[in-house]
Amino acid sequence: MTDRSRTFKTPAVILRRTDFGEADRLLTLLTPHYGKIRAIAKGARRPTSRSAGHVELYTVVEMVIGEGRNLNIVTQIDLIEPFLALHDDLNRIAYANLFAELIDRFSVDNEENPRAYGLLVAGLGWLCEPEIDLRLAARYFELHLLEVMGYAPSLFECAVSGEELQPEDQFYSAEDGGVVSASHAVGHSYMIGLPLNDFKILRHFTRYEWAEVKNLKLRPENHFKLEQVLHSTIMYLLE
Repeated sequence: MTDRSRTFKTPAVILRRTDFGEADRLLTLLTPHYGKIRAIAKGARRPTSRSAGHVELYTVVEMVIGEGRNLNIVTQIDLIEPFLALHDDLNRIAYANLFAELIDRFSVDNEENPRAYGLLVAGLGWLCEPEIDLRLAARYFELHLLEVMGYAPSLFECAVSGEELQPEDQFYSAEDGGVVSASHAVGHSYMIGLPLNDFKILRHFTRYEWAEVKNLKLRPENHFKLEQVLHSTIMYLLE
């Protein structure tokens, strides 16, 4: 965690908010250099409050925060990026909630992780793009989140033997940490079959930026398999 004085200024993404007291909101925030923190926005539920419109979920704000005895207090807040497309489309909202929940679950309080912050801001931006395949954006986000959190699945060497993986049908094991070659998957019923095309898509995700991935056209069976594989690792890690 970065050293800070009793008052500090930081950009933040609002992950969660809950009512607190008579008129306040308790915010869960992701910041680039102070990690995941919580702070009270005093009076934010009052319609006349200047901060009322600046504490929407999944927005980027800049805050001045004072350290209180028990809770941090927001003393100033400015809206930087509202991601307006996320607030009038239920499907986009659902995926934004998924991104925020995953970040919240994987992040440790007060632990600096600027790459996680950057990924979340970028990911929320992807969800705002017109004609975007939201499922594709989600799988790309999930794979890169695992990487920035230190849990990147092995996609180029067998997770069991360490041998280079060949371009052929493979297996996937969350427990073993990634893709497992067929010869080392024999007798292990818990492993997930990974067809060659889906294996290639996962590796493509790791090699290219979102701008070069977002136009991929995936079949329903590809979406199903990618979700099955990535969610198996996410659930294994978060259990």
